[in-house]
Amino acid sequence: MDKLQSAQLQVVLPGSRASFRRRIVDALRDLVPSPGGFCFVGKDDGRAFGDATRVVDGSARRMEVGTGTRLSMAFGFDPKSVVAGVRRVYQSDELWPPRERADLPYFKQFSEPDGLTKALLLFAHEGGVLFGLAGLERRASDPDFVPRDLRALEDLAPFLVAGARAHQQYHELTREAAALRALGKVGGVVYVVDRDRRRVIFAADRQRGLEWDEDVAPIEEQIVESAEQWLAARARGDALPTPPRLPNGIVVAAVRIEGDPVFEGARCAAIRVKVKERAQVIEGLSKRERDVARLLVAGYSGVNVAAISGLSENTVRTYVRRLYTKLEANNRADLVRKLMEPDPPSTSPSSALTAPADSSLAQGDDTLD
Repeated sequence: MDKLQSAQLQVVLPGSRASFRRRIVDALRDLVPSPGGFCFVGKDDGRAFGDATRVVDGSARRMEVGTGTRLSMAFGFDPKSVVAGVRRVYQSDELWPPRERADLPYFKQFSEPDGLTKALLLFAHEGGVLFGLAGLERRASDPDFVPRDLRALEDLAPFLVAGARAHQQYHELTREAAALRALGKVGGVVYVVDRDRRRVIFAADRQRGLEWDEDVAPIEEQIVESAEQWLAARARGDALPTPPRLPNGIVVAAVRIEGDPVFEGARCAAIRVKVKERAQVIEGLSKRERDVARLLVAGYSGVNVAAISGLSENTVRTYVRRLYTKLEANNRADLVRKLMEPDPPSTSPSSALTAPADSSLAQGDDTLD
């Protein structure tokens, strides 16, 4: 097996996202020996710069990337122009004058300190979509890149694109499955937040689809804060937390995800959001109705709700009747289920509400006694 075939095999093998990026860098360096190599993977320009592997002199170098840095900004290219043609590999001097290149964020922050002054870049694009960017770097004392080097990477490019496309699809599906498994329900908009980096690292809406730049990036900070608010409320023991509001709806569930290899072991939280037209159940309640609802969800009978809240039993009955009307509930158990989960009931037994054994709700008793 020659070097090209070996490199082609490396970039189409399955594996983790980190191993995939490293295999790309190794394949490039096997074809065109160079002290430095890098790989960025992802269709979303706003996130791809953070999904990176960089190798210098055979050792991985940590990349501390600030939030909000776009891949196109870091390398100073126009994504639309890059994907418009058939060519994929360029020498850095073809794209930027040396002085301009040195001022670009990636080269200024990483290449220049390591003395890497020459670069060869491979834009992994197909069908008008950029799946990632990989490249090689050499020092001033190293030989220049020559046309033969460009041809070698062009021969590898179709396999790299195929691997990136397949890996991207698999990666998104596994992340969605992990989030839905944690949340225990399909439906609405799902976000996964890296709590330490305070970034949204995954988002999906099966019904409507999502455009990251339009639907996620503008409200990323609010999504992160909403996840923290919900988790904090649960930690305090709130039976029915006030649902954080987002521009596209309200948070109806949140869970911690920690140590999952799908999210590279990060300390994450998954949240589920009901879009506005279906998210009116809880946010439509008055403060007093919400107080009564919290006690009902906690499993207290109507008599106990009256005693704890300092209201008369007749007043509690009034609030319960209002809750019945607003939530279109058929009985007390149905009312509590709708307070806990605004969606239509799932056929899955795991999603049904189980009332405390000593609660009148366990027997479906709708009386205050």
